[in-house]
Amino acid sequence: MRARPRRLTMILAGAMALARAVQGPHSASANEEQNAEASASIERAEQAEAQGEFDRAEADYRQAEAAAPETAQSARAAARLAWLRERAEGDFKPLARLERVRRDPDRASDPAEIDALADEVERFPPGQVRIEARVFVAEALRGRLGRPEAAIAQWRAVADDPLADKLTQRLSSHEIVEALLAAGHLDEAASEARARQRRLEPRFVGEVIRLVRRRLIRLGARFELGTFAVAVAIAVGRSSWGSGGALRDIARALRHVAPLAVAFCLYVAVVGGWLAFRFEAGSATPFLALGASALPITLAARAWGAAGSKRAPARLARAVLSAASILAAAFLVLDAVDPRYLDGFDL
Repeated sequence: MRARPRRLTMILAGAMALARAVQGPHSASANEEQNAEASASIERAEQAEAQGEFDRAEADYRQAEAAAPETAQSARAAARLAWLRERAEGDFKPLARLERVRRDPDRASDPAEIDALADEVERFPPGQVRIEARVFVAEALRGRLGRPEAAIAQWRAVADDPLADKLTQRLSSHEIVEALLAAGHLDEAASEARARQRRLEPRFVGEVIRLVRRRLIRLGARFELGTFAVAVAIAVGRSSWGSGGALRDIARALRHVAPLAVAFCLYVAVVGGWLAFRFEAGSATPFLALGASALPITLAARAWGAAGSKRAPARLARAVLSAASILAAAFLVLDAVDPRYLDGFDL
């Protein structure tokens, strides 16, 4: 009883194998024809795209997708169809205009072409092509043409376009601030960074705000050094007016303090520079500049002390102003030589 079902199974399996063997060549031949037809349609579609005939390309991609369903050619055609459908506004005319410039290196670097495209973009219907065209124009203006201020309007339009995806809006917001910084509009850049901070990285917003703060400190440091120089000049001038003895006292005080001042400034320059070079793989230049800037301030402070009042309030005021001058000079040196050192102090 058990041999009969097994024999029946073997007979059915043999019949199915025979059927596949008979039909196989015809099926393979049909698949090859479908694949060939799909490949030809894709080739025609790509040629149409290259010529800017996107409506014809769309029809050929559809034909390729239908000719060989569930194949690599079909997936390839479907991907290009999706790309075209996202950019079909205006019967592909805006896309054709954009691609005519974008695919031609000479036109893409021609200021007249970029300006003409920027003017036409304003008349494009809302959609993906208008967004991409504005991004293309903005990148060309800021990069190849060196006109960052002209690019700001395009970046702003993209960032505020409700049809733009979140990533594009974030990148555009970042570019707005970068372009304003490149154009030297620090206050406006900080204002944009604060207004668009939800689309920007907190670290980037903090860096922009730090630049504003650094500018204020820079102005304050210059004012402080100017005040110090004027105060020293007035004190020395008053003390030495008509009195050679006062000048000799100032010179004697400077001779006494000079070796110590030089030694201290050399210590700051050499040891600080060596530590920066050895342990931080940085540059010794900032510390050399710090030592060089500290020496004249130290000598000027000593001259002021020798020429000024000996009362306690006056001595305290000189000490505070002299110390502030050293800090102001240090800030200006680091700001000019290597601002990265200021980042550690959140300046």
